[in-house]
Amino acid sequence: MENEIWYQFIIIRDFKKYPVIASILHDFEGEHLAGYVYIDPIKGTNLDIINLFSGNENDANTNKNLVEEKIRAILPFEHFSETNFEIADQQIIQNLNLTIPDYIESYKRENLKPFREEKAYDKFRVAGFPYDIQVLLINNRNTPELIWARVENYDSENKIGISRLIVQPHQNFNLNIDDKLMFKLMEINKSLYPVGIIDNKPAKKWWKFW
Repeated sequence: MENEIWYQFIIIRDFKKYPVIASILHDFEGEHLAGYVYIDPIKGTNLDIINLFSGNENDANTNKNLVEEKIRAILPFEHFSETNFEIADQQIIQNLNLTIPDYIESYKRENLKPFREEKAYDKFRVAGFPYDIQVLLINNRNTPELIWARVENYDSENKIGISRLIVQPHQNFNLNIDDKLMFKLMEINKSLYPVGIIDNKPAKKWWKFW
């Protein structure tokens, strides 16, 4: 499961057998890689490659420490999720002296941790982008429409969040791309939906891009 690897060190063995990873690291020596999984609010779940090494857990030898050499190599979820990765155990973390890079701290959104872990939203997400969900827009003028939005804040007690639209609605809901939209998890026909709160939004200029 994707949520089990967020903010964890993972190991990808024999990384050169994966064409995309091999092409990114073709100038570097090493058999295996160690990296740290984090969530970029815009780019989604990523793997920051930290260390290239040879050997096994008991005799691991670092070939390249990318952080120390100020090199960033990043793999998006779609490229590392299909590999036979494993969560690094404490022994290999210690043997390789793995530490979380300082720059990763800026990506930690503790205020959104309850939202990430709320399973009711899973069917409205797409793999690799845990902060992006489909929000249901409803009013008395249009057909109900699911629209993609990026969550920026969330109240887990009241199941209410603040999001920003990342696409343009097909219908006129007095909403445009990049607008902020409040949503609430509600039950409709015995199913839960994140429903946009739009009743009190003032009318505004609306653009169509097709």
